[in-house]
Amino acid sequence: MNPIEASAVEIRRLEENDRAAWEDLWQENLDHFSAPERARADMPLIWQRLMDETAPLLGWLVLRQGRAAGLAHVILRQHSFSSAEVAILEDLWIAPFARRHGLAERLVERLVRGGREQGWRRIEWETGAENLVAQRLYDRIATLDPVRRYRIDLE
Repeated sequence: MNPIEASAVEIRRLEENDRAAWEDLWQENLDHFSAPERARADMPLIWQRLMDETAPLLGWLVLRQGRAAGLAHVILRQHSFSSAEVAILEDLWIAPFARRHGLAERLVERLVRGGREQGWRRIEWETGAENLVAQRLYDRIATLDPVRRYRIDLE
């Protein structure tokens, strides 16, 4: 990893004028994960939710030297043991040109800082069993939950 100067990196909430940058990054993410066509068709709705201050979906943008380099999507949900919300890190994407410079770790650090400021109970996320690069980072900065996750796909 070749960390870059902190002054060359900006991590902030998405804003209305970020739409084109977000679309480019999100399209890269969808392509990488071979997302179904519906995910692409839903991009305008996802953007609308990201801009809706009343929606539980929040978005962040990573800029490296002013160029869009990554994004994160977080969904806030209620928790039955606490009045504090739990943040689900739904998506974390760093563009290929910007990888191996510590941006993903900085993005998670920014979410942690913001979550503490907002009073979140915790941040949780998952990654594919085959995503060993991400797991190396996550194993270093977070605690692996000892749970098995099940699902029933409805579409």
